Amino acid sequence: MEPGWLEKRPSDVPLVVLDTETTGLYPGLGHRVVEIGAVRLENWQEVGQISTLIQPGRKMDPKASSVNGITDGDLLAQPTFSQIAAELLALLDGAVIVAHNAEFDAGFLGQELLIHGWQMGGAPGVLANPWLCTLQLARRHFHFGRNNLGHIAAHLGVRMGRAHRALNDVYMTAEILKRMVRTLEQRRLTTMGDLLHAQGAPIYAPAIVPQLPDVVAVALRNGRNLRILYLGQNGESKREITPLYPCQHRNVVYLVAHCHQAHEQRTFRLDRIFSAELIE
Repeated sequence: MEPGWLEKRPSDVPLVVLDTETTGLYPGLGHRVVEIGAVRLENWQEVGQISTLIQPGRKMDPKASSVNGITDGDLLAQPTFSQIAAELLALLDGAVIVAHNAEFDAGFLGQELLIHGWQMGGAPGVLANPWLCTLQLARRHFHFGRNNLGHIAAHLGVRMGRAHRALNDVYMTAEILKRMVRTLEQRRLTTMGDLLHAQGAPIYAPAIVPQLPDVVAVALRNGRNLRILYLGQNGESKREITPLYPCQHRNVVYLVAHCHQAHEQRTFRLDRIFSAELIE
């Protein structure tokens, strides 16, 4: 971020309004981004955008699919996150990120960057941009009755596109933010620092890098398979897995891996892997 950005008005700071659609609700349990839409605004004018479906490497959760309308078939032959990461990071460079329910999108985007780091064989990615949340501003400073994006848009007279698709939600969020900023300026909340304080505190994408047993870390770094003894819901079982990346949910560490017996991606609790050995 440029020096002094906290004292500048929102119109004088680059903003990227962003929305994600996902396979499910919890990145720490192996859910992934399947669509991302983002628009970069400078002086409230659009200067760049990205809008793409993303191949997540796992199946859609039926409940998520029923909300966003995205199916496994829609995701065939789509780019992976790593294939669009450079373009996205260039769009985000030096900007405050804006989202409706920013903690949700920040959690997923932070997780995707961690996975990208593991897959590229380097250090897990960290996203330094602060996030501004229109949901938190709505809860703390407005009285809309309900604070979902569609209801706020209707209340403010913002034109609505198809709900729960990333780029449509981005344009709605951008228009909602403009109207919120005008109202908050009348209450002497005029700078980016004022807005971040008004939402409660700055929000940042989490950068949790779980501690891993040596054998798991070696397998991840070198693309090796593991033979594990695992305690699942149906008791102990021996499995051959290809580790993909670690994650963490509610202070529990998980290992997302391709399970060769199930022929699909599975999420394993690390503390239920009783033994693990590298397969030559």
